[in-house]
Amino acid sequence: MVFSLPLRSPETDPQGASPVPPAAHGLPERFLLTAEHYTNPQWIPIEQQTIFRRTWLYVSDGDRLLPGMVWARTVAGAPLLIVRDNDGELRAFYNLCPHRAAILSPQAGIHPCQKLVCPYHAWVYDLAGDLVGVPARDKFPSSFQKEEFALRSLRLETWSGFVFVCFDDTAPPLAEFLGSIPKYLGQHRTAATQPLAAKQYIVACNWKNYHDNTLCDYHVAIAHRTTLNQVQGPIRHYQHQLEAFVNLLYTPTTADWQAENPILPALQGRSREGFFTYGIYPNLHLLGLPNGLLAWLHIEPLTVESCQVSLDLYGDPEFCPPTETLLAEFEAFMQEDMVLTESVQQGYASGAYTPGPVNGLEARIIHQQQLIWDALATAGAVV
Repeated sequence: MVFSLPLRSPETDPQGASPVPPAAHGLPERFLLTAEHYTNPQWIPIEQQTIFRRTWLYVSDGDRLLPGMVWARTVAGAPLLIVRDNDGELRAFYNLCPHRAAILSPQAGIHPCQKLVCPYHAWVYDLAGDLVGVPARDKFPSSFQKEEFALRSLRLETWSGFVFVCFDDTAPPLAEFLGSIPKYLGQHRTAATQPLAAKQYIVACNWKNYHDNTLCDYHVAIAHRTTLNQVQGPIRHYQHQLEAFVNLLYTPTTADWQAENPILPALQGRSREGFFTYGIYPNLHLLGLPNGLLAWLHIEPLTVESCQVSLDLYGDPEFCPPTETLLAEFEAFMQEDMVLTESVQQGYASGAYTPGPVNGLEARIIHQQQLIWDALATAGAVV
């Protein structure tokens, strides 16, 4: 898919008219987000409402929840319950009682649960979200109906066993949102796939800064010369694909990688030949290799100048390198990125930066910045 133009640049056209993109690569002359978008704390609540509450958000691996288990966690600032009921169905609810808004499950994390009991007034809910018990029910008005006070649900869908939730009923289905990901990475997870490693990092930069960096194909051959670049290979082999909500850098695996790694037998065509690096709006990345390895990089805002980056690695141990080797390889280039993004954050905060020119290898950054800009503009929140 070709990049959708026109693109609006806030610093060149505050009235919203479209700047003329350079003919050389069909991109805007400068980046769409200003330093202020990365440093002003006013954007945190605005982004929660206009970006994170209006699209699909990655949660985790659904296999972590067995029947009769509940996962209490916060997503986009909202307390949620991810539930697998006794029939094995996954559901998502707001973690609050419809009576007086008390948090139903104050214990964060995954735990067994056959029923949810409000700690405030002991209203009881089953794992389908239905209200099944009300103390002193006869003291409520005769108009009170239990059916009207079920837990408030939100959309939950899965892809390849991974859970996503969405606060917005108007967002497209998950399969449509993910674009070509199911086509190319849908066979990577097999019955033998298991979690291989998971680690979290606190990075002193804005979440958009880290997201931009992971989308940046201009810096790999420079900043990751002895790490990630060894897998992605020369720039001349880079292939980009820009879709509605996701974008892709595809590179054929290098001869050195092929010599050291087996190929998952179920894969065909491009899926068994290349390295897929997907950027997913608004804060997610998925990497897939022909040995069946799937790597999620999930970026969650903490403050305007800090974020949490979560790394989750999945694969078949028969085909993937040992966990220690994998984790060391990922940490090597991620540590390089953390140094860079923290440096960039300092530059944004200096007050001396205005958006610079866009290189053709930075098209994936523009793709995601455009989605962010459009979300903010729709809410009337851009500056």
